[in-house]
Amino acid sequence: MTIKPGLKSRHRRAGSGTGTFDQNSDEMKNQIVFLFLLLASLASAQQNYHAAGGSIKIKGTSNVHEWDCSGYEVRGNGSLTTDAAGLKMINSLYVEIPVKAIKSTKGSIMDNKMYDALKADGNPNVAYSMERVTGINNRGNGYDINTTGYLKIAGTSRKVDMYVWGQVGGDQSISFNGSKKIKMTDFGISPPTALMGTMTTGDEVEVIFQVTLKQ
Repeated sequence: MTIKPGLKSRHRRAGSGTGTFDQNSDEMKNQIVFLFLLLASLASAQQNYHAAGGSIKIKGTSNVHEWDCSGYEVRGNGSLTTDAAGLKMINSLYVEIPVKAIKSTKGSIMDNKMYDALKADGNPNVAYSMERVTGINNRGNGYDINTTGYLKIAGTSRKVDMYVWGQVGGDQSISFNGSKKIKMTDFGISPPTALMGTMTTGDEVEVIFQVTLKQ
């Protein structure tokens, strides 16, 4: 039996056409997958933020009266992931407050004692650098956030766990509020004294903070 060359040639072309169809089908699938990935990346985007405002308040005790001091100059930056639903993740966060921007309610004498205790001349900032988020959960109109990071005061850095409450504003700003009780001696700070040593401050203080970040 003799096979005509023309028929054999047609069989080859038919096979070649099937291969082209399969190739086009694979390319279409790849394009669809790429489109879904692109839409997902647009829906959940990692953005850089900077500090646009904030405050710190330090509350303590003494053998005479309670005391507190406050500062309203906050610097910092962070990388956060958000989507249409709100905050998804804090990828990085760094915040610092100039020590000499913190003022007490007891006047310049107390301020200067505080600056000396915090070694402000050699260590001009109180700083927090987040290491990682250990938990973030949506609750009501905000987020319960647990983090671990490094708090640096008076030149000494200590690893601390910290809870903060986060909220996304109508202008897409993101605010964090929290507080942390610490001991001054853990950071190599001698609790300040006054009135020739007759007034002594307690070792434990509470640091209350708020910071707002914007793109």
